[in-house]
Amino acid sequence: MACNICNKTDSDTTCRRCAAQVRSSLAELPKLSFEAGNFIEPGRSGAGTATERSIGVNVNALDCYLGIEAIRLLHSWESVIRQERQLTPPAFISPRGDDLLSTVTFHLAHLDWSLSRPWAVDFANEIFTLHAKGRSATRQFKEQVRRIPCPTDDCTKFVVIDVENLHDEVSCYGCKQRWSILRLVALALNNPNKVFFLDVEAISLWLGMTKRAVYSVIKANNIGRRGNLYDFGAIMKVRKS
Repeated sequence: MACNICNKTDSDTTCRRCAAQVRSSLAELPKLSFEAGNFIEPGRSGAGTATERSIGVNVNALDCYLGIEAIRLLHSWESVIRQERQLTPPAFISPRGDDLLSTVTFHLAHLDWSLSRPWAVDFANEIFTLHAKGRSATRQFKEQVRRIPCPTDDCTKFVVIDVENLHDEVSCYGCKQRWSILRLVALALNNPNKVFFLDVEAISLWLGMTKRAVYSVIKANNIGRRGNLYDFGAIMKVRKS
């Protein structure tokens, strides 16, 4: 039998490694949300992007601290679980003081059952995404540097981009041209002489796909790679076709 999350052969529906990873990621969400409050001021975040300076707040840290996205996603899954297990519907539960902690506690109590369901992989991927955003907001890992070749024909420089802020403006230190990140990538993709590689996380964010889906495209189409980076243009061509 194959694990319903990583697809590796295992004796259980969900392998021990994946189950442990989902459990630990889920359990850490309230802590990450609390710690994100220390990174709301741009000066303390260590990132210092132009967007953060202009509005005086680290938006990613603020979102994580408020926990709106996490609560919304976890409540939606809680509704599914309550319906399938014939438990008290969410509408009949009294308001809770700490919604994030309460819904995380609920999910931890039902996790073994959740991981046995057909939708376990979707549930796990959303937990992993929330956890990764929390770690990014609290600067618990060095953010991946993504570089796009300057689309100008006679320029050989690369431009650093942030795939989570696609409307930010960036400039090339070589030719001094400026574009939004969206425009930069579009121009680079349309230039046959510009081939560039991105990590799976960046590709999944750009295309709105899960990492699992991106890996499926890579495997099925023999996409070129450099280390842990993959030919973004080739993946885009597959998607369009």
